Amino acid sequence: GLVGWEMCIRDRSLPGNPLMSAPAPAPKSPAAPGHRLAHPQAANDLLMYRLNRLLAVAGSLVVRLCEGGYGITRREWGLLLMLSQQPGMPPAELAQRLGLDRARTSRAITSLLAKKLITRDAMPGDRRQARLSLTATGQAVHDELFPQVKALNQELLAGLGAEAVAGLDQALADMQRRAEALVATRTDVPRTYRLRGGRHVD
Repeated sequence: GLVGWEMCIRDRSLPGNPLMSAPAPAPKSPAAPGHRLAHPQAANDLLMYRLNRLLAVAGSLVVRLCEGGYGITRREWGLLLMLSQQPGMPPAELAQRLGLDRARTSRAITSLLAKKLITRDAMPGDRRQARLSLTATGQAVHDELFPQVKALNQELLAGLGAEAVAGLDQALADMQRRAEALVATRTDVPRTYRLRGGRHVD
């Protein structure tokens, strides 16, 4: 009778009763695109970490092309690229364009001079200043290697649609401007003095 039904309902509410188990939790909704970048919680969420990982993985193919095929380092390849676009560039400007310190740039220049891929000509009136240019051999290396590096870059973008590529292009330009502004204005961030063996406080 009615009492029996009441007992049955009470029994169902007891712990462990499979007929009255707790409701399953609602599935978590996936984070909106870009949430990881805007609100990083771990290393894998950080923009610069992810860009560095991308460069490390994809860039290793460029290293193999440069070193295995042409006997130059990726840094030396960067110099050849810049000098192909702008012959006669002074070493200091070349270092600035590539984001390298002068010591690393000087070592790369010395290596390329020894390989006869570039020339160094003193500027008239001031022999302390020099202009760098590609030799015919250096230009030939550039002309052979550039299409191969270009193809690797295009393969990276192959999985993206035209709209995504255009958005990425604009985003990279915006972030580059933002990064340069941050470097110019964030005077609170300590400088690095690698040649002095560590931090230096002015």
